[in-house]
Amino acid sequence: MVKLMVIVVILAGVGLFFLKGPDGKPFLTVDDFAVELPDSPASMLPQQLQPEEPDTVTKIYKWKDEDGVWQFSNSPQDKEGSELIEFSAQTNIIQSYSPPPLTTVPPTKREASGGEVSTSDSIPGVMTVSPEQAAEMMKTVKNLQSTVDQRKADLDALSGVND
Repeated sequence: MVKLMVIVVILAGVGLFFLKGPDGKPFLTVDDFAVELPDSPASMLPQQLQPEEPDTVTKIYKWKDEDGVWQFSNSPQDKEGSELIEFSAQTNIIQSYSPPPLTTVPPTKREASGGEVSTSDSIPGVMTVSPEQAAEMMKTVKNLQSTVDQRKADLDALSGVND
């Protein structure tokens, strides 16, 4: 009995998409469930908190009062020595970093000869060191290897392994 009730409820809900109303259109459409999203998160803010237009200029007036303390206002003052300061909305804007476009890696010998290519061979890579740094690193590794070989030879000579 419960299964029958569930099926009836489901059919009633789905049926609203197929049954037509007096205007000849279905009672429900998928568009009825569409949510309109804002263009940007800033457009969801109240009007007072909306960001300023990028080309606006804020005018601030500053002057010293009788006690020698600096006063600031956004309305002009008829005080002697008052000074107008204009701030552009672009003052604190920094250009974002745009990375250079990725270059493709030239085909390996195996790819050029038509050999089978593994997935790791076909992924373009980006070197994190310059060729000069790579050469310096290889030189360091070779020096380290010769030091390790020399120490092994010294230990072998002390222990009498080669005797």
